[in-house]
Order: sequence, then C-alpha cells, then structure tokens
Amino acid sequence: MNSKMHSTKIYIEAAHQVSIQQPLTEAWMTEPIRYDEPFVRAVNPTFRDFIPANEVRRMGNIMKRALVTMLRLVADTGVEHPDAIITGTSLGCLDYTERFLDDLTQNGEQMLSPTWFMQSTHNTVGSALAIYTKTHGYNVTYSHGELSFDAGLLDAWMQMQLGRISTAVVGGHDEMIASYYELLKRTGYVGVKGMVPCGEVAMSMLLNTEKKADSLCGLAAVTISSFISMDQMRQQVEKMLSNAGMTYGDLSAVMTGVNGNPQNDCHYDAMVCSLFPDKPLLHYKHLFGENFTASALGVYAAAHCLHQRVLPTSLYADDTPCRQDSPESILLINQRGGKEYSLILLTAC
Repeated sequence: MNSKMHSTKIYIEAAHQVSIQQPLTEAWMTEPIRYDEPFVRAVNPTFRDFIPANEVRRMGNIMKRALVTMLRLVADTGVEHPDAIITGTSLGCLDYTERFLDDLTQNGEQMLSPTWFMQSTHNTVGSALAIYTKTHGYNVTYSHGELSFDAGLLDAWMQMQLGRISTAVVGGHDEMIASYYELLKRTGYVGVKGMVPCGEVAMSMLLNTEKKADSLCGLAAVTISSFISMDQMRQQVEKMLSNAGMTYGDLSAVMTGVNGNPQNDCHYDAMVCSLFPDKPLLHYKHLFGENFTASALGVYAAAHCLHQRVLPTSLYADDTPCRQDSPESILLINQRGGKEYSLILLTAC
C-alpha cells in the first residue's frame, strides 16, 4: 500500500439494482423470482417515474437502468453531487453498438444514426450519469471483463484511503443481446446444462467515509490479485482480516460466484475447500444470473444482508457446512479463469 495511504473507514450508504429480480426492491430476499430459461432480460422499472418521457426515448436500456439506480441513491442519501462516479462495465452499451454496426453495413456507411454512435461506447454510462446529475468530479470507467466492477470498487477504495474523495457512486452495468448471447453460448461461457441463466445487471451504490444512521454496511477491504498460489491467497485473506481488526473466527460467511458451470465452479470449490472448509457458503448468481459484472450484485446482496442482519435461506449453498443467524461480516470472492481473483470484505455497521 502507498505510504501516503491511511486507514479510513468506508461505508456503503445505499445500493440499488435493476436485474432479473424485481427492480429497486429487496423482494428477492423473501420472494425471489426463479427462472428456467437460459437467457433472461432484466425486469425494468417504469422509467418515466424517474426520467422525463422525452429523455427516456433517447436512451438505451443500460443507460436508463444505470440512471434510475443512481437517482434512487440521490433520493435516499441526499448526495446529489458525489466526489466521484466510477463505473464497471465489460460490454458497455452493447445494444446500441450492434445497432450502429448493423446500420453501418446495411446502409453502406451512409445516413447513419448519430445517437447510436454516440451512445455505443463503454464510457457512455459514466458520462451520462455525470451530465444528468451535473457532477463534475472524478469520473472513470473500467472494462476488465468479470473484474470490471471489482476494479472500479478498488479504485474508489484507494481514492478514499488517499483522502482524495469522501463520497463515490460505484456501479456495475452490463446488458445482453440475443446475438451476443449465442456467441457466448458457443464458447461455453453461458447456456451450459445446469447453469444459472444469463442475465443483465445495473447496480449503483454510494460509498461514504462518514457513517450514517442507515448505512448498509462497512467496506473493510478490497484486493485484486493475479496468478497467486493458495498459500499466497491464505496470507492475503489473513492480512485483510487483520487490517480490519478481525480474525478467521470472526468471519461470518463466504460468498462466491458459483454459477453451475464446471469450468467456473472448480476454481471456487478448490479455494473454499482449502481456505474456508467450516464457513457458511453463500451463492447469488442462481438468483441474479450470470453476466460480466454480476459481482456487483453479489456485493449488493451481501450489503443488504449485513444491514438486515439476516442471511436468506435462498442464498445458502446446498452443501454448506453450517448456517449463520446474524452475520457480522461476509467475504466475497470473484475470479476470472482461475488466474485473477478479487476479495471484498464487508462488515456490519
């Protein structure tokens, strides 16, 4: 860690989602929607309840979903202009990208729609959030595959540790289209028998260095590592817990990105068996689906569980060794191909 960094406590003040569960609510905790289809689009809220109708027509789905989640943050927290807006998205505005490319090929590069072009880049979401809320601070987008959201969260955490910002909206946003789903299916990334559905995600949360009465939980630590051994991973976990004033025994549960695909799950299984054999094991992708920034929904789910001090039965893995009634901390593990790992430690306020 940079010598200029100091230990600053960070809190998740609020978090909202639009996904394949009911949007902008925590109904998934008690009445989750179950799906049998391999590909499910997000359940959209009524956008006109939040955004003027004339503006809604000019926005793609990913932008509308991201904007609605941020507007809910503003309404809940009163923070209209955060110090930073940090976005994680692997695919960006995929729908408008496809429309622009189709238009390009079908019309011989003539009479192209400027809207589809302007809204087809990865940083469109972050910039749109800033323009709409008139926020002129630090604004950056991370496009790092399955670790896009995690990289953005790490950036926010480091900026706060350095004392450069005190509030930040961190989001994970990705959409899926039928044509790209078919391509991913051919690679075995989604659509595998027994796997959770491929879904979509828009999740925004507000980080604050000041604890509020209704803050969801604390963000104790975030790390991202590449090509490390199991012993190195164990040392990293122990260091994270120690820096948070915790021991292994204080860890309430472990949440992983298991999705039913053996190519993905084998990496989680090896780590859990080696490092956390006696800890309650939680999953979330069977409820929220798989996509490149699904880890954002894992953090969202864990934060609300810690806030309400309950772990819904639907989150427990079938073979978890034990149950936890009132969780005090949750460690989230996300990985990409067994080569890159992120660890996110959340604690109850």
